[in-house]
Amino acid sequence: MIINQWVPAAHRGDAIGDSARRVRDLLRGMGHQSELYALAIDDDLASDVRAFSDGSARQGDLTIFHYALPSPMTAAFASLSHGRILQYHNVTPASYFAPFDPALFRLASLGRRELATLVGRVISRLATRSTTVGSSTGSASAARACSRSPSTRRGSRSRRGGRRSRGSSSTTGW
Repeated sequence: MIINQWVPAAHRGDAIGDSARRVRDLLRGMGHQSELYALAIDDDLASDVRAFSDGSARQGDLTIFHYALPSPMTAAFASLSHGRILQYHNVTPASYFAPFDPALFRLASLGRRELATLVGRVISRLATRSTTVGSSTGSASAARACSRSPSTRRGSRSRRGGRRSRGSSSTTGW
């Protein structure tokens, strides 16, 4: 099976890119073909990460999209004809940035709106617990919404007291 991953940027020391490279290595160790693609790649990672413009980025059996900010990857991911898994890394609520930085406020607002375009377009999701300042409740809700088709959006319950699970990462169907 070919399992590709997409990250907006591959920087050494960045949690999202470093994690995606480790996952790629684990997938390869399990016998899968797996590559990591990024829009921006640090020079020292050029031999380890492929450019998103490479046509093979859109091929494969399964694509894991690491979503953390708006990018051209979102529309490309939504249009894939094969399996799509969203790994949501949180978008800090825009209201946090409003008094301090209008550019970050705009970016976070766009990020939340763009994330909503993926609702019903993924086969599964991985939600990463927020490590940024601000509430992650809306972020977790958005990621859960993306993972369900319109007919199953009632909300699943966990075995822990009837509450939804909010662990450090969660998966559905993978």
